Amino acid sequence: MKKVSLIFCLLVLTATSSLSPQTENINKKWTGSVEQKLWGLMTVWSEAKFNFPYFDRIPNINWDSTVQTYIPRVINADNLDAYYEVLMEFAALLKDGHTAVVPPWMFVKPGYDVPPVELQVVEDKFIIARIGDTEEIRVQKIIPGLEVLEINNVPVRNYLNENFLRFNSFGTPQANETIGLIGILSGLKDSKISLKVKEQNGIERILFLTRNSSDKNGIPFLWRSILWFMFDPLIETRMINSDICYIRISNFGNEKVVEEFFRVLDNQDISKIKGIILDVRYNLGGNSTNAYNVVSSLTNETLKAGKWKSLSYVPAYRSWGRPTSWIEGEPSIIEPRIGKTYAGSLVVLTGPGTFSAAEDFLVPLKYSRRALLVGEKTGGSTGNPIVVQLPGGGMFKVVSKRDMFPDGLEFVGIGILPDVEIHPTQQDLLDGTDSVLEKGIDIIRNWDLYQKSVHEKIE
Repeated sequence: MKKVSLIFCLLVLTATSSLSPQTENINKKWTGSVEQKLWGLMTVWSEAKFNFPYFDRIPNINWDSTVQTYIPRVINADNLDAYYEVLMEFAALLKDGHTAVVPPWMFVKPGYDVPPVELQVVEDKFIIARIGDTEEIRVQKIIPGLEVLEINNVPVRNYLNENFLRFNSFGTPQANETIGLIGILSGLKDSKISLKVKEQNGIERILFLTRNSSDKNGIPFLWRSILWFMFDPLIETRMINSDICYIRISNFGNEKVVEEFFRVLDNQDISKIKGIILDVRYNLGGNSTNAYNVVSSLTNETLKAGKWKSLSYVPAYRSWGRPTSWIEGEPSIIEPRIGKTYAGSLVVLTGPGTFSAAEDFLVPLKYSRRALLVGEKTGGSTGNPIVVQLPGGGMFKVVSKRDMFPDGLEFVGIGILPDVEIHPTQQDLLDGTDSVLEKGIDIIRNWDLYQKSVHEKIE
């Protein structure tokens, strides 16, 4: 079944042709009336109440009583920004990566920007992972590997929770610390933000950064997840020591990714390589149909992909006191591609930025033991969101089904575990090395040994 990620959906405007003129007016034109504010809150509440399939994951949240506490808050919101902050905070209580209130400005608030610095959680520390090229960065000697202790005099984890994750939840701690971090430094363009950092030798100092993402050439600095999803080539390939083929799949949102992947495979002399390493560590997803089509070229056998279940609400059952039931879908079936396929040694690099349709991509490969997954646990979120409009031009998206492995093993809200777990280190960032990729190369070179070891562990 075709599945589209939340990130992908956010790039598409929702059609409103079925709305009545009165509802359309409530949804589109912001008046700030009490009726309009309550309409938006009740829309979020009702769509989640009858469609959200993970209430068992948040047993401490009574959705009906919680919404009552938000009524005075939305009424008292005195402008559109404040109103959406309340709605976003309400939806974030559901703690799902495909459920969210999306404000009218979507990803980037007008007039906001970030400094050209990317953070990454490494060894449970917030580390500068990448930097742009600006005079400000050079003068302050900002380099990858510095640990960030505070942002604007607030411990960095507290700052992240209060300023971003309170309004945006991505479903798991690892996704929050990867995708959520993208918004941590955001603020009014050209305003200053301070970072307390610690050198490797233990010395602490304060940095002052301007929220202007442009480098010295005027090119905006973008975090890797954004680059992969929106700007980088869909497929990047190179040979490692002439006998290992490395292929980075940036996202599954564009159907051309299938065509380009097939082209790379068709041009590869399989007889001359020891194996293929696929990198999806910052692949935020897209369309699972594209992901499954790529999988079809990596097998000579029929594979099972994920299965799902969705709520089935029958009003009469409720009147009889019967619980809401489920409709279950069988696992999707992936047949080998008609044409050239690859059935040799295969490693897939994963991480907490592996999200949505990229996780759908992993399910058949891991379940069938077709590939060895190397790296870190994935983001832990996939599924088809239902999309409805909200007053003032925003949207509410609520996940509509539970996805799982063919045998029923759940990974949403958890993450898919790699077969060989290895984490980047602070030293990696200081040295500019990639220990996850290096482990992948080692596994390809010692394929039989690792494959046997992993399979014995599973059994």
